[in-house]
Amino acid sequence: MQLLLTVIFVLVCVLLVVSILLQSAKGEGLSGTFGGTGQFMGGRAAATFLTKATTILATAFVLLALLLRVSYDDGSAGVKTSAQEALSGRDAEATPIVPAPPGVGTAPVKATPEKTPVAPATSK
Repeated sequence: MQLLLTVIFVLVCVLLVVSILLQSAKGEGLSGTFGGTGQFMGGRAAATFLTKATTILATAFVLLALLLRVSYDDGSAGVKTSAQEALSGRDAEATPIVPAPPGVGTAPVKATPEKTPVAPATSK
């Protein structure tokens, strides 16, 4: 069932892209490539057909996307993946963080004086 829905979904996606690209716009789009001045399928009737096809395909795209989401939901909502478990701090409970003993890592840092470059002497 899921495979069939996925195949139909991909087909609808391809047809939707084609129907959008064939519509003529101010720059004539790809429809000018196939039929010169927008006469690919017969002028105004083609524009009406492509508009209706785009609307139907876009609706089918949204409905199939929702249907696929529901069909792939296996009831594991609320169950964390291993990556989510690792990020949630479950591993932190297994290995507790031990604070450093006093005096460790608190040594003062010596500031090193900056050396100014000396320009070479020139002889006149």
